[in-house]
Amino acid sequence: MVDQSFDREVDEELRRERLRQIWRKYGGAIVVVAIAIVGGVAGYKGWQYWSAKRAAETGGTLMRALALAEDGKWAEAERILAKLAEDGPAGYRVLATLRLAAAKAHAGKRDEAVRDYDRLAESAGDDVLRGFARIQAATLRLGVADWTEMQNRLKPLLNAESPWRHSARELMGLAAWKAGKADEARRLFEEALGDGAAPPGLRRRAQMMLALLASKEAGKEAGRAAPGAGTSDGAAKQGKVGKAGTPGPTN
Repeated sequence: MVDQSFDREVDEELRRERLRQIWRKYGGAIVVVAIAIVGGVAGYKGWQYWSAKRAAETGGTLMRALALAEDGKWAEAERILAKLAEDGPAGYRVLATLRLAAAKAHAGKRDEAVRDYDRLAESAGDDVLRGFARIQAATLRLGVADWTEMQNRLKPLLNAESPWRHSARELMGLAAWKAGKADEARRLFEEALGDGAAPPGLRRRAQMMLALLASKEAGKEAGRAAPGAGTSDGAAKQGKVGKAGTPGPTN
């Protein structure tokens, strides 16, 4: 027992000696590392607190801007949203830009709204948001832009993986119809009508557009036929008048 007790004391003394040597050699570095760890943790906690506080303040500001817009105070709402879109936290910048563009469109500033949506379509980190911005910009440009511009805006959204393919197809069909491309419009609306994954409302609108296209085509056919019939009758009548009114030979 005495020997075991003595051995333990020797071991403990050796460990203490080793610790003293380590401390003498690396004590300063250990202190620096410990301070850095403590400072890093404190800094991170402080950043978390600051971020949460800023997010809460920004959320309140955004809600105030939305409330102003609901009350019809567009100018004030637009001013607040423009500031958030410029220097707010990343997520709030996107939301503020979306609401700012909508406010501008509501106020009749369509070109400015399109620019905001276009900027968001290029910069947003989320595919769904980028697609939404493209759809909104294309909707505002419908009836103003030419067929080529509408194709450039909407074709990237027509792929099978895009959640906006149905809206893009409908807008493309309307753009084709407005551009006088009846065959292209019919093809797009027929695709929409036959797509079982398309929303029911969109399929109903596609059916209405196909009926409208068919009606216009029938009207054109009737118009092409009517002038021909009229010309034949007119020619016949003119022939009769000519015969009756032709003077006889003089003696």
